[in-house]
Amino acid sequence: MMDEDSIKKVEEMESISGKPSGIGKIDRGECERGAINAIACNLCPFGHMLECHYPLTCDEAECGHYDSEA
Repeated sequence: MMDEDSIKKVEEMESISGKPSGIGKIDRGECERGAINAIACNLCPFGHMLECHYPLTCDEAECGHYDSEA
C-alpha cells in the first residue's frame, strides 16, 4: 500500500501520460491479472510499473520500454 504522497505522484504521472500505471492499478485493486504486489509488474507481459497496456502486450502496444529492453 502506497502512502498519500506516493499516491498523489502516481495520479499526477498518470494524468500527464494519459495511461494507467501498473503500480497505480495494483494499489487501487484494478489489476486485471490479479496482482497484489508491484513486484509483479517486473514480470508482467502486459506492461510495467509506469504503464499498463492490458490487454495488449508491450510488443503489441509498441511500447518504447519494450523496444529498449528487446
